[in-house]
Amino acid sequence: MATRTRTRTRKTGTGKTSSKPRHSSRGSSTAAPAAPQLPGISAAERRKLAQEEARWRAESDLRTLRQAEEIRRDPSRLKRAATMAAEEMKALQAVRAIKRGR
Repeated sequence: MATRTRTRTRKTGTGKTSSKPRHSSRGSSTAAPAAPQLPGISAAERRKLAQEEARWRAESDLRTLRQAEEIRRDPSRLKRAATMAAEEMKALQAVRAIKRGR
C-alpha cells in the first residue's frame, strides 16, 4: 500500500487560498494496515505486527457490533442512547455556531 502526498488549493474563508498537503492511500481498506517504521525491526517482523494489529482491530470491531446489537434489542437502552446522541448533537451544533461567529 503506497501513500502519496498531494497538494490542493482551498479557500480559507478570508478570500485567500491555502495549499495544504493531502494524504491518500491506494489499495483496499480490508488489507492489513501498513506497519510502522520501527528501528531495529525487520520487514518480516513489521508485517507480523501489522497482521496482529489487523486481527486485533477485527476482534474489537466484532465486540462493537455485538454491543450495538444488544443495544438495538433493548428498547430502554436504545432510547437512552438516542437521547444521549441528541444531546451530543446539540452540543456540537453549539460549537459549530461559535466557530461560525468568528
